[in-house]
Amino acid sequence: MSTDGKYRKKLGAWGESFALDYLVKKGYEFIEKNYHTRFGEIDLIMRKDGQLVAVEVKTRKSNAFGIAEYSINRKKFQAIQSAMFVFVENHEDVNPEWQLDILVIEKNAPGEPEIFHYENISLDYLNE
Repeated sequence: MSTDGKYRKKLGAWGESFALDYLVKKGYEFIEKNYHTRFGEIDLIMRKDGQLVAVEVKTRKSNAFGIAEYSINRKKFQAIQSAMFVFVENHEDVNPEWQLDILVIEKNAPGEPEIFHYENISLDYLNE
C-alpha cells in the first residue's frame, strides 16, 4: 500500500472515531462500526429514538477532489441499501426501518474540525 493510501486509511479511521464520539454526544446509540458484507461496508450503524441509522462518514482535508457529500453515487447508495438489508436480516431483534445519515468532517486547519451532519437523507432518485 502506498504512503498516500496509508494516510487516507488513517484519516478515515480517525474520522469514523470522531464521528462516533460526536453522534454519541448527540444521543445516538452505538451498534456497530465498519459493518462488512459482500455488498460493501457501512461505516457506522447507530440507533436514534428507536430508529436504525446507517452513517456514511466522509473525512476530508480539502475539497480538491470535490465536495464530500457528492461522493455518494448510485453504486454507493445501492451498496449501503444492500448492506443494511443484510444487517436487518441478521438481527431479527431490530426495527427493520432505517435511515441514512451522512456526516462530513472537514479538517482544513488546526483546531476543531468542521462537521456537517445530514440526517435522514433520501437518495431514492439515484435508483431511477
